[in-house]
Amino acid sequence: MSSTAPTKSPADAKGGKRKAPAAPKAGKVAKAAKAPPPTRADEILEALRAASRDKDIEYDRLVAALEEAIATAARKVYKIREVAARFDTKTGTLTAWTPYRIVEEKTKPLVPEGTAEIDPDDVPLGQMPAMAAQPAVPIDPDKEIRLPYVEVLPEEVAGLLAGELSGKSWTIVRNSGEPEETGVANDDIQLGDEIRLFRSTEGLGRIAAQSAKQVLYQKVREAERDNIYNEYQPKIGELITGTVKRFERGDMIVDLGRTEAVIPREHQSRAERYTQGERVRAVLVEVHRNPKGAQLVLSRTAPELLMKLMEMEVPEIYDGTVVIRGCVRQPGDRAKVAVSSRERDVDPVGACVGMRGARVQAIMRELRGERIDIIPYSDDLVNYAQNALSPAKITRVSVMPAEEEEQLGLDGQPVEPVPTLECIVEEDQLSLAIGKRGQNVRLAAALIGARIEIKSEQAVKAEVAQALQRMLLASQRRGTALVDVPDLTPEAAAAFEEVGLNTLGELLDAAGDENAEEISPELAGVNLDRESLERAVETARIFDEEPLNEGGDEEEYAEDEGQAEEDGSEEAAEETEETEETEGAEGTEESEELAEESAGDSEGEPSEDANQEAGDDSVEPAAEADTTPASMETPKK
Repeated sequence: MSSTAPTKSPADAKGGKRKAPAAPKAGKVAKAAKAPPPTRADEILEALRAASRDKDIEYDRLVAALEEAIATAARKVYKIREVAARFDTKTGTLTAWTPYRIVEEKTKPLVPEGTAEIDPDDVPLGQMPAMAAQPAVPIDPDKEIRLPYVEVLPEEVAGLLAGELSGKSWTIVRNSGEPEETGVANDDIQLGDEIRLFRSTEGLGRIAAQSAKQVLYQKVREAERDNIYNEYQPKIGELITGTVKRFERGDMIVDLGRTEAVIPREHQSRAERYTQGERVRAVLVEVHRNPKGAQLVLSRTAPELLMKLMEMEVPEIYDGTVVIRGCVRQPGDRAKVAVSSRERDVDPVGACVGMRGARVQAIMRELRGERIDIIPYSDDLVNYAQNALSPAKITRVSVMPAEEEEQLGLDGQPVEPVPTLECIVEEDQLSLAIGKRGQNVRLAAALIGARIEIKSEQAVKAEVAQALQRMLLASQRRGTALVDVPDLTPEAAAAFEEVGLNTLGELLDAAGDENAEEISPELAGVNLDRESLERAVETARIFDEEPLNEGGDEEEYAEDEGQAEEDGSEEAAEETEETEETEGAEGTEESEELAEESAGDSEGEPSEDANQEAGDDSVEPAAEADTTPASMETPKK
């Protein structure tokens, strides 16, 4: 700050009396009293320290932001781009200058001037007009990359000091921007030295001040986002708790205190509904540096959320005794978790379930009713698959051979083939193993990392029967006599029989490989020309490759089953008739006895035994009627 001494007026200098100034009006006095005091250096320093404490930003970074803001304001006022500024943290003074760097050669490109276009009327007859040079493309100053200083050649220094910098405040420094920055005399200038033309920072104006304010705010926001990124980047995969603040286009904005996070629509479970102000727990899946929107992305559908919740509820998982080997989810519906224990005495499944299911029920409440299957992990793929398909009971599991074709991934690189498992279950366990819309088998396949094919025992037996039937039909076809092969001429069949080839199988075995160019030695003695021989062998191969006719056998089998059903129904009808006749005879006898007893009892009073017997007969059917439906409904529950 600079202060000036009061100066005497001409009247005071001559010894005359000075007229007292008029008293200001009340409005002006009030306005002058409300005016803020001039900004001092200690106020700027205190403001920077307070901002550093409140926003948790480094003090040096705030100083750099202030320097950039002052430089931006000076560029607006002086209409030049090469302006730098410095804030002295000890004295609190701001200094701005235009740097002139002494270089050996200038790096700015020289733009050639365009040539005027030649008028065709000015060209003499018989001559071709010369091609005009293309005008140079003008350089957009807003898109041009500029250096932070003005380049000056050594031979231009004297003219610069005597001309443009004459009568102005300037200095020459060496090692600009480094701690060992020193001043240099005029006669000791070297390459790399910098001439600084100082610019005044007082009275920059309202527009320049607004630009400085925007730059300062932008730098502060960038520093805050960097702090948030550095704070939450190591926390990816951890559980974050916040409060639902608002909803934007289906996305949920969560308030975390210092910052906000977003749960996108694709990371929300369809079984969950939240309201504004409700607390929510989610797992952190992404942290980015985008200048717009929330920096933190949370998820309620990631498998890591279930793993973190289990780690919170189960102490054995937290201390490492029980290890989660795999976790897959269908958010809102079902999840499967594979666990193993590092100690032989600890049951991993029991530790996760808890006493009467207390631990797993707490997790299910947090996930809004999502069912969780906790299974033991096994290194054996077959046992692991049987556990993964629980609660269905698997009869047997067999590993299918891998496909020979090489599979390529999305990046075009070969992918390791996934094993295929064939799981056989009973007919009553088939729907339980597949699950609702294939949910159980899909989660199990994702958990063990293999393809799973589920078949029932009846389906496997039917496939085996069909395979045996096809083998039987194929063997029967190969035993077909050559004279019965369609499209095979009798002359060719007779020629083959002369050399001992009487059946289709014998002919095909003697013919050998289909792609062989030479005739096999077994067919060399056949009394046929080469063309007829090849045609006959080809006819035999076509007949052998024709699809097998299994319809006749299936129809016969269906007829046999239908006949058996008819026989069974007739026998059942006969048994029903016999049972009805027997029950009818017994019912007649009982009715006659009851009639006699009622006739005898009508003459006197009924006895207690009779009442007891009558009561027993009337209660027992009712008791049987109540018990039978209950026993039938029990398995359904």
